[in-house]
Amino acid sequence: MEKLEYGCIGEHLGHSYSAEIHALLGTYRYRLCELAPQEVEGFLRARAFRGVNVTIPYKQTVMPFLDEIDRTAREIGAVNTILCRGGRLIGYK
Repeated sequence: MEKLEYGCIGEHLGHSYSAEIHALLGTYRYRLCELAPQEVEGFLRARAFRGVNVTIPYKQTVMPFLDEIDRTAREIGAVNTILCRGGRLIGYK
């Protein structure tokens, strides 16, 4: 898989308008990245992205693979955004 700058990970993303919205808002490349359940761990371990939005069904699945989770995300038990900073994966609400 090619390096992803920014995007959205999920299982079924055909309904998403996220890429079109981000194309209007910024100059960065944002793409949808459909992952099968068995691909999530490898995707995260590769750390080949700057930031991703996380959608159903992976909001909880991603949590064990993160280096850090902000307090609010930990309290609600779900991660909506992951940033890769200095090779560390940080999850946010």
